[in-house]
Amino acid sequence: MSPQPGTAPGRTRRTPLVAGVLLTLLAATVLTGPRTAAAAVAATTTIGEPGHITLTAPKTVDAGAEALLDVNYANTSGRPVVSATVTVTFAPEADGSLSADRFSWWSPDPEHHTGTVIGDAANRTITVTLRDLAPGAANRTVVYVPFKGTASGRAPLSAALVETFADGPAATDLGGLTIDAVSATNLAVSLDASPKGLGVSHATFTATVTNRGPAATTAARLRLTYPSAFTGPSAPGCAVDGAARTVTCDLGVIPAGGSVTRSLGLYTRLLVISGRLTVTASRLDSAPADPQPSDDTASAGCTAITGLLVRC
Repeated sequence: MSPQPGTAPGRTRRTPLVAGVLLTLLAATVLTGPRTAAAAVAATTTIGEPGHITLTAPKTVDAGAEALLDVNYANTSGRPVVSATVTVTFAPEADGSLSADRFSWWSPDPEHHTGTVIGDAANRTITVTLRDLAPGAANRTVVYVPFKGTASGRAPLSAALVETFADGPAATDLGGLTIDAVSATNLAVSLDASPKGLGVSHATFTATVTNRGPAATTAARLRLTYPSAFTGPSAPGCAVDGAARTVTCDLGVIPAGGSVTRSLGLYTRLLVISGRLTVTASRLDSAPADPQPSDDTASAGCTAITGLLVRC
């Protein structure tokens, strides 16, 4: 099947291929150049027979990132290979972690030996087929497999090679390895200010941090910042830095779906007249990692009419 133009520059996209009746297949994107996987790949595992056929994969991958599967093959048989098929099979345990509906691949092979890269979502397989390899010919094909944002736990896989010669096939078992998905958690910050009507010189800002999952937060810190028109900060359970006008709060463990609140009380300075006094609350850091920073910060403000009247 000929590549069709994709939406991203420098890429072509293949439509899903049907490998059998009612099979749901992965659609593969063919990359015109290498790219670094979103997950750290410093620690990897290699299986197979070095110099002949190997598969290298990261030991860990962040939820929502990609695992780079690096397939290297060389025809060491001394005779022509009609086709060499590498099949990667994920265990059922990986079902909750893998985004098996899309993947992308790239090969630097100037001879274009990579014929097809096909994914079968129902059987959790990715199959790389190489064509027409003379004795000594080599190929590298890299497959980028996305992991779901909710991925966690183990994603075991095994791999096998079948070389087809003129007189029949020969099989090689590469063995297995496991990719561990590192959980992520999305913390969302909101901030409310009171009094809603006119109050006397004092305002309270209440920050709520909600864990939208999928994993529990084992540690997190929140930082609130307030303007110089406010004074006398009070924030139970938090560290106040009056010179920097910041308040830092340890949030501790937050289960998925849970939330915690922290409050900051402030007084307006005398003779202050301001159209808007804004306080900002931001996630400072957390573990596991938060892959969605768009909801990490919230602001709320009050209006001061002299230092005696405040409305939020």
